[in-house]
Amino acid sequence: MKTLLTISVLALLSACSGKETGSTESGNILENLTYSVDTVVVDSGQEIINLSGLVHLFHRLSEPNTIYQFDEKQSKIHKIDLDSKSLISTFEFEKEGPDGIGKTFSGFEVLSGERFLIASFESQGVFDASGAKEFDLNVSDYFDPENDYQEELLIPYELRLSPDGKYAYALAGDFFEGIWYFARLDLVNKTSRVWEMPELLSSKDFTIMLTSETFDLRAEDVHLNKLKDGVAVTVGSSSSVYAYYPSSDSLQLIKFPHTLTAAEKSGTYPPEVSSQKEFEEVVAAIDSEISFDALAWDSSTSRYFRFASRNPTIASEKEEVFLYAYDAGLKLLGEQKVDGLTSRPTNYFFKDGKLYAYVNVEDELGFAVFTFNF
Repeated sequence: MKTLLTISVLALLSACSGKETGSTESGNILENLTYSVDTVVVDSGQEIINLSGLVHLFHRLSEPNTIYQFDEKQSKIHKIDLDSKSLISTFEFEKEGPDGIGKTFSGFEVLSGERFLIASFESQGVFDASGAKEFDLNVSDYFDPENDYQEELLIPYELRLSPDGKYAYALAGDFFEGIWYFARLDLVNKTSRVWEMPELLSSKDFTIMLTSETFDLRAEDVHLNKLKDGVAVTVGSSSSVYAYYPSSDSLQLIKFPHTLTAAEKSGTYPPEVSSQKEFEEVVAAIDSEISFDALAWDSSTSRYFRFASRNPTIASEKEEVFLYAYDAGLKLLGEQKVDGLTSRPTNYFFKDGKLYAYVNVEDELGFAVFTFNF
């Protein structure tokens, strides 16, 4: 798990610039990247926004001024206005019962009309603003007439709904085996189409388990990204992307000609260790290799951006951070080291041409707001 960008780091980032080169002839649009950064903090009023553990945020392209935060501990969704920097409403859900969202949360998506797609290991469904379940979205109810993948798809890791509400997209798999599936669910006809993603098999090489008096697990992040015209699967160990476009009903593997960093991790590590010291050493070694994050769409430039990071040495506590740019068709446009950053931004999205990234400001929800110039 990556260290979050802190307020103390942000104070040092005013008007920093990237220095790594890529010649003008190379077409690297980020060659002369500079940036400035501000910090905003959300006023939650009398409500407590829980930031312990993993922080779950969702930003809709159709609601650029709004961010939603899922409080896993209290089963609440907070709706936050980014312009006024304030909490404007809270939605509460039950964990058990006919309207239960389950206890082991895995992800959520905000739909139109203040409806929510919430997925857990116990339940997947669409819920209204009052917390009532509108309908179940259990993948076991959907069948691929050409293949039998039902057993592997019983528990989806992430779910997304198509804009017209007729289809759902599921990411399911196994961190330990590295086997991942992408499924397109037809909600009208109760059928599915399933694709294997063999490019993600190598991610299991970086899943490390600590088995001693305590249990711990280190695994690569795998995400189902919403694209402008589809969805994409990204994995931390590789820059490659599996992109699905409804217009062709096909899953496409896209690889990128990175030159500034490696395109993927390549080391060999033990899958299991028995001491905390060895676990920390192996995790540090893995973190010295490149790790790629999710894609973020910037409507002001019609481009995607994403970050990646690596520790320059195994003992280093400061990361090298890189930024990549892609066009609407996911063609690589540029790559650059972001000097001045010592940890990779997380939970980032674009609003008004600026990149917002989550920061914890003295246990208050905040955002680092980056203005990029290139």
